[in-house]
Amino acid sequence: MSAGKPSIKENISSVSNASTSEHIPVLLSEVADYFSPSSGNIELIVDGTAGAGGHIEALMEIQPDAVIFGVERDPVSVSRLKERFAGMDRIKIQHGNYTKIAEYIREMDLPNAGGAFFDLGLSSIQLNTPERGFSFRFDGPLDMRYDKSSGITASELVNTVSQREIADIIFTYGEERRSRRIAEAIMRARPIYTTAELVETVKNCTRGNPVKVLSRVFQAVRIAVNHELEHLDSLLDGLAEWMISGGRAAFITFHSLEDRRIKQFFRDSEYFTPASPKWIAPGQAETELNSRARSAKLRTGVRI
Repeated sequence: MSAGKPSIKENISSVSNASTSEHIPVLLSEVADYFSPSSGNIELIVDGTAGAGGHIEALMEIQPDAVIFGVERDPVSVSRLKERFAGMDRIKIQHGNYTKIAEYIREMDLPNAGGAFFDLGLSSIQLNTPERGFSFRFDGPLDMRYDKSSGITASELVNTVSQREIADIIFTYGEERRSRRIAEAIMRARPIYTTAELVETVKNCTRGNPVKVLSRVFQAVRIAVNHELEHLDSLLDGLAEWMISGGRAAFITFHSLEDRRIKQFFRDSEYFTPASPKWIAPGQAETELNSRARSAKLRTGVRI
């Protein structure tokens, strides 16, 4: 570590001073510990959800000789990453989907990875940018796409699919039991173009805590728009292809749909075995400083 550069623990302790518009990497110390040199020096580490680059910086520090290959789906984040790590030859940034990592590694003539990391959560920067449409707390266009250059928007989705499909999306991806009632209300309110319009529609047809219901509905629509679970399944199916024997994989999940998939994958895969401990949650100090860490869970496994 170069002189004057804060350590990983110092970075974590400074979280409380971060602006709410900044992204605070979750479980930073625990991720760094998992990929520490005590497990062996690693030639290539892939961060398949590079985001704002906080975990990349920690991985650089803990594995000073490794090449870090960051893949990011959001082109806005890619631009910021390239600016943040400009001039650092061992940091490679790729705009794309983590389902294509094997292809990217071949194209760039990189070795198979000894480490693979995925933070499956939204970036705070994305959530706090109203024009992205991810958050029900801000009014903006109902978009929700990670990559705005492709795919349909959330508005196009809720305005074109059938009532039954809307209900299925909300029930399956949001685990919301009032999905049929909400789908019926959406059909009556269509067309819906903004986050505020969707918020008002959901609030008008449900009782109880609107924040919990809105969280589930927005999560469900976002997952459907970005095909998140299909892409995660594809990633897991091909993970062994581009990792070396003994390579370490780590996933941070934020809801049960993701977490069950990772848990079952490490438990049932013929190519991976769960590491110990099987999962780690953020400590009280971290959750007090960063409320979005409360639902996070780190699961790890080793390539056989």
